[in-house]
This record gives sequence, C-alpha cells and structure tokens, in this order.
Amino acid sequence: MTTPETQLKSDVKELLAVYSIFNYPLVQGLGAHKGIPDRVAHIKGVVHYLEFKRPKGTLSAHQEVFKAHCDADGIPYHVIRSLDQAMELVKELLK
Repeated sequence: MTTPETQLKSDVKELLAVYSIFNYPLVQGLGAHKGIPDRVAHIKGVVHYLEFKRPKGTLSAHQEVFKAHCDADGIPYHVIRSLDQAMELVKELLK
C-alpha cells in the first residue's frame, strides 16, 4: 500500500515525463545532506527543487534550512502538495 506522499511523487514523475522535463530523485540515505528535497527538475535551463508533502505536511527544520539557502541563492524550491498544484506549476514554468 502506498502513502499519499508516495503516490504524489509517482504522479508528478509521470507528469514531468509527459512534458519531457528532465528530472531525477535525490537519494536520501546515509551520508546524504539533511533536508535535501525529493526531486530535481530542469525546466527551460533552470534547476528546480521539488519537495513533496501531504496537504497539511510541514517542512522539517533541516528542510527549512535547505529552502532558505535556495531562497538566498535564487534557486527555485517548490513544496508540492497535490497533482493539481504540480500541473499548474509546470504550465506556469513552461510559458
């Protein structure tokens, strides 16, 4: 049985494939940087970090720090809570 977050990850991966957007997961295991997002997508020459959360899920303290570094460096970091939100984001970024 998959969790809603796992299903969302799978659905967004398929969505990105439909739009031929190069993307890949970030491995989160022993030795990985704490707080790294779930997926990276390259859209129109820009790297975007994608973090998947349940509708009411929140970022951990380590994820907040990672996001703050991205914000400071002008690197797009998106918290995705639904497939509809992901679709809207993709449409916006591909304009």
